[in-house]
Amino acid sequence: MNIAGLLHALDELSGIHEQLIGLAEEKQQLIVHNEVDRLMAATAKESKHIAEIERVNRDVQQFTRACWSEIGIVPNERTTLADLLAAIVQEDCKRPLHDAANRLRDAVGRLKQINDRNQQLVRQTLEYINFQVDLLSAPLDDGTYAPTPKPAASGTARRMFDTRA
Repeated sequence: MNIAGLLHALDELSGIHEQLIGLAEEKQQLIVHNEVDRLMAATAKESKHIAEIERVNRDVQQFTRACWSEIGIVPNERTTLADLLAAIVQEDCKRPLHDAANRLRDAVGRLKQINDRNQQLVRQTLEYINFQVDLLSAPLDDGTYAPTPKPAASGTARRMFDTRA
């Protein structure tokens, strides 16, 4: 039955998201401790997981279409897993699908929350670095008490030296 395949794909998708949550938490610590090399390695691992997510999403779509055809309904492009859950009448199939969908939704929500926090940390780090660069590149004052030069009167050139002396 296609529902079993869909359940397996949803569980696999939840597992990948849990791994991404672990990587996101690791990245948070790497950002805080400014470990750029390890952060780049974690980002590369993350990219591999994202490729897996795309593959499993295709499987979920395939199994979802197959489940719709088993029910005898032709779905439109905007139908979701929640629509499929509403259309399934067998309680022994509906409950596991509902639980798997909730686990996936929770994992995606936690991952989004951690990634938003990491994005904020990176933004604050960049702001701090820009502040430090601006502070270090600011022009230094002379430190003397010389009067500031007054603007020359219009039409007359200001002379630096008194030629009559």
